[in-house]
Amino acid sequence: MPVLVPRRSVELSDLKGRTFISVPVTLDPLTASLEVRLRRPTTLIPLSWDVTGRVEVSLVVVADGVEHRCVGSTSGGIRIGIGGKEIADYVLRYTTTWGFFGARAGAAKRLGEGKASYQARLEMRLVSGTVATEIAVTNEVFPAPDMPFRSSVAFDAATDGIEISGDGVFSLTHTAGGGAGSNRAVFAGNNGFGQGAGRPTTSIQYGGTGMSEKWDASESAVANLYNAGYTLALGDTLTGAQTVTATTETPVDYQFLHVISMTGVDQTTPVGTPAFDTAADTTSPASRTVGSVGADDLVVDSLIWWGSVAPTVGADQTVRNTHDDSGVNFFRGSTQPGLAGGVMSWSATGIIGAMLGAIAFKPAAAGGAAVTPNVGAAVLVGAAPSRVIGTILTPATP
Repeated sequence: MPVLVPRRSVELSDLKGRTFISVPVTLDPLTASLEVRLRRPTTLIPLSWDVTGRVEVSLVVVADGVEHRCVGSTSGGIRIGIGGKEIADYVLRYTTTWGFFGARAGAAKRLGEGKASYQARLEMRLVSGTVATEIAVTNEVFPAPDMPFRSSVAFDAATDGIEISGDGVFSLTHTAGGGAGSNRAVFAGNNGFGQGAGRPTTSIQYGGTGMSEKWDASESAVANLYNAGYTLALGDTLTGAQTVTATTETPVDYQFLHVISMTGVDQTTPVGTPAFDTAADTTSPASRTVGSVGADDLVVDSLIWWGSVAPTVGADQTVRNTHDDSGVNFFRGSTQPGLAGGVMSWSATGIIGAMLGAIAFKPAAAGGAAVTPNVGAAVLVGAAPSRVIGTILTPATP
């Protein structure tokens, strides 16, 4: 990612009762994601940040006055991660909502496209103790991909974020509907790496409403992976920007939360029976077959992958959510039209362990007709020049 703000030292010891807030800066409408990194204490660089120091970090994007947030928190002390290595950074990364925003035709859009005002800021709140660290902010700017679809259940929008060395409660803002479409539903996947064992997901809430758990699996034999999938039928409620919060049993090294909304879903029986791994896949491809998939269904999956090569998406699947870290940790979410049959797979050489879960969303009686596909393949284009966020921290009034 291009650097927006180079690393700079920050002392939060006098911050109790206040929040540091950066000066809002206008974003490029095609901004795809934002990331903030905080240097963690290590043996070589201990910093003034012991286990009593805890900080809440928020990336805030404001589109025409509506706030979209990605919020996490982390505690101090030296954190040991995968392979016994010390974790040198806390990372919070937010891919803002993109998609059709309820439209049944036309190219996908980034959240900022068509907005009169589109800004971002960083907020940091000292929860306890003393925190001395360094911060850096980066971003990516590129258009949303063209995405053909044919299904009574139609993809609407996607959002995701990742937190590294956090405290297990992670939230972001997702926008479903956008004022168009009906019979909405939403999927949320929560996966990552635990410490000592994969960590179960306690709950996922969407706009304050508890989602329905469809699978929650973890393993400790291979890579301490965990993978959970939750669903919720929205109807015509909870439209617009909504907070999605996933709570995972701590401690966790990586927590990837991704959300996919869709239209044309049966509100009484929105989903079928899930197919998911209960142990780590150690051979490629990682594959699950969802049963009883109808031609007008939309199949959604959630993947956590540990290996030396990024996994390749399977046939007829379209990537909706993606994050890579350190060249070995890969997180994905995709969809597949029901007429493709419901086989969800990912493949790559150098696999160490992976966990995959998938489920089919069922069409409403009047879910909608087939849509003429958009022209073009579902491929991300190269990044455009970055925009600088500017002055990073200004103390807010207590």
